[in-house]
Amino acid sequence: MLALTFFGILHVPINVPALGVSTGEDDLDVDRELIAHGVSNVLSGVCGSIQNYLVYANSLLFIRTGGNSRVAGVLLAFATAGVLFAGTGIIGFIPVMMVGALIFVLGMDLLNEALYDTWGRVNSLEYLTILAIIFSMAAWDFVFGILVGIILSTFFFVVQASRKTAIRATFSGSVAKSTVRRHPFQQRFLKQVARQIYVCKLSGYMFFGTIGGVEKTIRQFLEARTFEENPIRYLVLDFTLVPGVDYSAAEMFIRMKRLLAAKGIHLILSGVEDGGDVAKSLQSVGIWSDGSENGVRNFENLNAALEWCENDLLTVYYQKKALLITKQQDHLGIPMDLCFPS
Repeated sequence: MLALTFFGILHVPINVPALGVSTGEDDLDVDRELIAHGVSNVLSGVCGSIQNYLVYANSLLFIRTGGNSRVAGVLLAFATAGVLFAGTGIIGFIPVMMVGALIFVLGMDLLNEALYDTWGRVNSLEYLTILAIIFSMAAWDFVFGILVGIILSTFFFVVQASRKTAIRATFSGSVAKSTVRRHPFQQRFLKQVARQIYVCKLSGYMFFGTIGGVEKTIRQFLEARTFEENPIRYLVLDFTLVPGVDYSAAEMFIRMKRLLAAKGIHLILSGVEDGGDVAKSLQSVGIWSDGSENGVRNFENLNAALEWCENDLLTVYYQKKALLITKQQDHLGIPMDLCFPS
């Protein structure tokens, strides 16, 4: 009963598009089909009958033998009702050879469509899934084949998704700048120190299969040798193209926060809408602005995040300029001509 219920929900988004492709029908509305199947099953249950659903093989056989009109569907419904009231004895008048030949031809046609037509069109993992489903259905039963297909599809999806990096692009602050118009002296200073800002744009759903690559890339960037060559003070993670973050991926940002804090780097989040799915996931593990000096900063867009980083750098600029005026030693190495422009 559980398998029937599960397949009753799953078969519409699988069988209806597949039947449309096989018959060349482009006017498909899966929502309409789901409503129609729901209404038909409610009426069937009220009448004390069994569950009904679209059988791909039978429907394809009916359409290819000429039943591709609404009139043919209505006649089929009346004929099925007639068989129901007449009983199973009427089946004995149908030649067994004709039924066997129809089923054999349809089976060979579907096998050709599944194995030969997909050769070279799908990747190796998808083709392996097709073979596993066919073998499971032939060796055991239909429900077991569906279960095997779901498990393999989920596993192969994780494998394929983990191969692709979730980092869409990376920029330094010298390339990615805010749209704020600044004084030429400030622009000259930011041009010299903007490389301390590092922007990492993420894309796709963040889960355990993709977050590992993000963590590995950031750790490699923060290695001692690389960090000495190109030190950064702000790491901006842009979540504009991220629809969601699962719990395991959100926990990774806790490790990243500790890693960055040990190196004195500010972790800044951008493109995170307050109250959205991404924000709720990050808040659940404590990765959010806590109001402290060392807390994670979060902004709704990348421009606001870059503006805050630049303003923080300019704060240091004016502080050191005041120290230079009072003849104190400059520890940041700010160019003299920037503090005393001619």
